[in-house]
Amino acid sequence: MMRSPGVAVVVFLGLSALAANAQDAPIVLTPPYAVPDATPPPAAAEPRAIVNPPLPRLKPPTGAVAAPATNAPVADSVAETPATETPAGSAPLTSAPSPPEAPALPTPAPADRPPMASTPEPPAPPAGGVPTPTPAAVTAGDAESAGGADLAYGAFQRGLYLSAFGLAIPRAEAGDTAAQTLIGLIYEGGYGVPRDYEEAANWYGFAADGGDREAQFALGMMYLEGRGIERDRTKAADYFEESAASGKSAAMYNLALLYLEGQVRPHDPARAAELLRQAAEAGSSDAQYVLAQLYDEGRGVGRDRTVATHWFAEAARLGHIPAQVEYGIRLFNGIGVDKDEEAAAAWFKRAADVGSPIAQNRLARILATGSGTDADPVEAAKWHLLATKAGKGDDFLDAFVDGLPEDQRQAAVAAAQRWPAD
Repeated sequence: MMRSPGVAVVVFLGLSALAANAQDAPIVLTPPYAVPDATPPPAAAEPRAIVNPPLPRLKPPTGAVAAPATNAPVADSVAETPATETPAGSAPLTSAPSPPEAPALPTPAPADRPPMASTPEPPAPPAGGVPTPTPAAVTAGDAESAGGADLAYGAFQRGLYLSAFGLAIPRAEAGDTAAQTLIGLIYEGGYGVPRDYEEAANWYGFAADGGDREAQFALGMMYLEGRGIERDRTKAADYFEESAASGKSAAMYNLALLYLEGQVRPHDPARAAELLRQAAEAGSSDAQYVLAQLYDEGRGVGRDRTVATHWFAEAARLGHIPAQVEYGIRLFNGIGVDKDEEAAAAWFKRAADVGSPIAQNRLARILATGSGTDADPVEAAKWHLLATKAGKGDDFLDAFVDGLPEDQRQAAVAAAQRWPAD
């Protein structure tokens, strides 16, 4: 790749491009659930990986990574054997059901392709006003250590993109890696200049060669996706290795997935688990979630459901929606933690409120039976209607709703139509 300070190019892993390339990629990179905020966090924050609500899980040791399941079955209990559907008539169908003995909530069916960590496609700068800065591939700490480059980052964070470019370009041309990374980011996002992925990749390449971990990660993502440069997953892994060695948790996470996949890196669950542990301890909720799965299934580590639940809980507390659902299920069933149906209901409510169909389904069951919370047939029906609309059906809840008085069914329909306004 020819690198010239005068001509440029890079790729910021955008959501639309991810979806376009998902069909032929061995690893799913599409983030079909969480839409990146229009006002992302400041550059000092580690870029959040996009997550997928169908609870991506890892298979027992097979090596390859498969597509996530779209619909989890509903079962009577959590066991090592496959889940079975709950019979439709297993709960009372009255307007105020008396709570039976609480059935165990099932863990959703395995789906073993966690999404890669990435940074959302930077939005086009608005026509007027001062835009909110996009999440940079660089952190404030790197800017402070880069001498005068922090002035350029300060201007960028205030939305003064041309000023940032003007301050950064002489330092970038003089070899300042933080400034080179910022120039790459500006070209990648089209901030004050025409968007140019090749020019962005060029500048990221200079910074990556100079040891900048953020540029190494960004360039790794570009090679992985093939934007601005020819797609090369081996080079992507190489850059993730370099970035991870310098402490970039998103690079550790992506590299771990490549070791689990076993294509451009050897299939090595133990190495993957170690990388995930480092990223998890650094606060990556996505790494915490996948590490929990490894402990739950004994892949690369000894099987330990208590440790698995700990990491599900850590990810849940950081807002990882699939982890919130998984942690709620484990609390409800007492897997690796003391059984606490009330706390489980609270976690399901939290995830249901932000649109997780699985959480909505579990919450509907709890409200229908009065397990862990007071029975509320209208709320149960509302959440079931919302989950069903999102593709998470449930025969038991269908029958439950059919057995409600007409006024309660109509109230549930109206509440579902108002959601999330209520």
